[in-house]
Amino acid sequence: MGIVSLLTSFWHACIGKPHCLLCHDYADGSGLCHPCWQDISSLQRSERDICLQCHSGNLTAGTCEQCGQHWPFARLYASYRYATPLRQILSAYKHQRQLALLDTLAALMLARPPQWLETAQIDAVLAMPLSRQRLFKRGFNQSQLLAASIARHYELPLLPPYCIDRSHRPPQSTLKKSARQRNVRGVFHLKQPVKKRNLLLIEDVVTTGATIAELAQTLKKSGAAQVFVWSLAHPD
Repeated sequence: MGIVSLLTSFWHACIGKPHCLLCHDYADGSGLCHPCWQDISSLQRSERDICLQCHSGNLTAGTCEQCGQHWPFARLYASYRYATPLRQILSAYKHQRQLALLDTLAALMLARPPQWLETAQIDAVLAMPLSRQRLFKRGFNQSQLLAASIARHYELPLLPPYCIDRSHRPPQSTLKKSARQRNVRGVFHLKQPVKKRNLLLIEDVVTTGATIAELAQTLKKSGAAQVFVWSLAHPD
């Protein structure tokens, strides 16, 4: 038995084994027991990228092969469908400040990475920024913490949160789909050069795509070579 296993056994003997976040049975290092991990694994999306116009198809250089819609990001991938029980875990992490859930959510993303990640030649990772007002109210940026875990795992540079300033606007979730694009127009202001860099944008949940499209467009106008998007979840 290795030193890590010995220390783990000693820790469990002192405080007991960790419990599953969902069913409270004994869990492994992911924070979930095997059956609950399998439940969330059943929400895995297909390996194909998402077109937020037709919700299917495949993106090549930002163009959907099925409907012809063009996006300012090169690829958009979501690891899971945004549904129960993942929805409840994300809500607790994001809105109830249960930061202990971060390791589990990061593990779920890393268990289902995009296939194109190995060939995309990513230069740096960044997170969807929050406005200063929303960051102050929430206390943390949920996507920034996920991005940090992913950057650390793949040994990639992580752009600091202050490199992009986001103006405060009403939350996208409170608006109709038709108003979301207008709400984020001109909302991002780049404060650090990104010229000729391939960037991996991390987001927790992607819905209509208006915000990520606006940010990708801002990055491209500032000289970024390509913007790739990896989201934990996307609703069907």
